[in-house]
Amino acid sequence: MKIQNGLLAILLALVLVSGLAQSAGAAAVLADLENALMCKCEDKCGKVLINCTCSTSDKTRAAFTKLLDSGLTVQQIIDMQVEEHGETILSSPTKSGFNLTAWAMPFVALLAGGFGVSKIIEAWKKKDAPNDLVAGDEETPAVSAKNSSRIQDELDKIES
Repeated sequence: MKIQNGLLAILLALVLVSGLAQSAGAAAVLADLENALMCKCEDKCGKVLINCTCSTSDKTRAAFTKLLDSGLTVQQIIDMQVEEHGETILSSPTKSGFNLTAWAMPFVALLAGGFGVSKIIEAWKKKDAPNDLVAGDEETPAVSAKNSSRIQDELDKIES
């Protein structure tokens, strides 16, 4: 009798754990769906469905749960929503066609900005550098021809 009660308890625990695992899996699938789509509420909140708290989002979640329970996959539901609302329902642009620019532009902007900043810093360095230095010699100032002859005259006077 004790063994049968123990087995019954273990079986009951397994059923409960598997039910919890299935509900956790269903919640994860619903979360994936909510992350992929935008909310289409009347106030035009512009939030991803998983972050929206309006009454429309609650109704949408309930409808999506029913669709998932009926056996549809996340991708099938997303495709249905795109057909109904257009690509604006997607939380991120597709990775094809002209939408590739939405994925590439941040990187292009960072590269262009880095190049521009380096050119500006280079120009500032040239502006701050003294212009009266002899090329290749950072310590000896360049001497004009007029000053050179005057210095030579002064040196000749000192030597005599």
